[in-house]
Order: sequence, then C-alpha cells, then structure tokens
Amino acid sequence: MKTLFNLLYPRRCVLCRQSGTAMLDSDIDLCPACEQELPRIKNACPQCGIPLAHDVETTLCGQCQQKAPRYDRVISLLHYQPPVTWLLQQMKFHNKPAYARLLSSLFVPRIQRDAATLPDAIIPVPLHHKRQFQRGFNQSDEIAMTLSKALNCPLDRKLLQRQLNNRHQSGLDAKQRRKNVRGVFRVTTSKTTYNHVAVIDDVMSTGSTVNEIARLLKKSGVKKVDVWVLARASDKR
Repeated sequence: MKTLFNLLYPRRCVLCRQSGTAMLDSDIDLCPACEQELPRIKNACPQCGIPLAHDVETTLCGQCQQKAPRYDRVISLLHYQPPVTWLLQQMKFHNKPAYARLLSSLFVPRIQRDAATLPDAIIPVPLHHKRQFQRGFNQSDEIAMTLSKALNCPLDRKLLQRQLNNRHQSGLDAKQRRKNVRGVFRVTTSKTTYNHVAVIDDVMSTGSTVNEIARLLKKSGVKKVDVWVLARASDKR
C-alpha cells in the first residue's frame, strides 16, 4: 500500500530533489544517498558533546576537564555544517517544521544507542510567546514531540518557561551568550519530582542556553540533566 501511494504521489528528496525508485521505500523525505552523506558525529566529548578528532569516547575534552558544565551529557547526531545548516535554517526561518520531524526520526537510533537510561521527562527549550507567534511553531517542541512518541517518554512543556524575549544568540561570542541568557528562563515549581530529564534543542554551539537551563533545573531538584540536540557546532565555550 505504501509503495502504491508513493507511485501515485512520488516523494522528492528535500536536498537533491530526486524522486523515483530511490524514494519508493523511504519513510523520510531524503533519498538514501543524501541520508548517507549527512555529516554524522562519530566521536565527541562524553559530557559537552563537542566533536573530537580522536576515537576515545571516554575522555573529556579540555574545556570540561577545566570547568565542567551544569548538564551531565550531550547526545547529538550531526555536525552543524552544510547541508544540515540549510535544513535547520529552512525549518526555523522558512516555515518548514517537517524538517524537524525528518531529522528527529534519524536521531532516535542514536539516542537509543547512546543513552544509558531514558529520562523521566523530555523538556523542549521554550520560545518566548512573541517569537513563537511570529514563527508559528517552536522547533524544539517539534523535535521533542517526535522523540517523545518514538521513545515512549513523557513530554513536559510546563516545567520550563522563557520569561524574557532576549536577543538571538547567533552573532554573539561565548561571554556575550552567557550574559544574554541570564534571567531568561524560569522553572515553574520550586521542587520538581523528576530525577532525570532531557532538554531538547535543534543546535548547540557554546552551550550557554542549555547550561543556564540545567542550572535552574538542578536548583529545583533534578539530579541529572541530559541535552539532546540535532546538531552540534564546534565552537568552544
């Protein structure tokens, strides 16, 4: 039935625009060749997730050895480079939330492989209500919904709120990014029942946003904070 439907309404790869036999059995809008060529992260620091050249996954990067971040583990799928940058920019700024679901479906096997235990809840990084109204959706929430369903893990949109509409982080250096997220988020309860949560976002560069979120969550009683991001940039904190 699926093959017949694809014959009648052929899919096209969102990257190379190819259709035809290569797309008949595909469950996503990527042809096998383009999916294979996505720049997947092979080796990374086990705490901050920054890509590493060597293949020793048990060694912390120099930054984490000097000053550990507030979060405990980062799991990411892709390097933040073309064509991933294009897909994520299309998603956020050209109203393509389906690209979040596409990449999230590829992310599920990585989480299943690398997560020692699944969290008590999945928490998307919230957008300010003005920015979400302008965009029409929250990309982190789109990612979180796909992961929650695939992993059978509860999704909590209420615990974390963005109370200030701060500047975009892009274009800021690491010090400016840390300053830019102070006071932006709030946890809606003084004492949470979760021991372990995963914070969901699309891209991580310096880690300032998720570090501030992890600080607040741990202050409210969370013991372990994982960060799950589709793409990880190589910027240093």
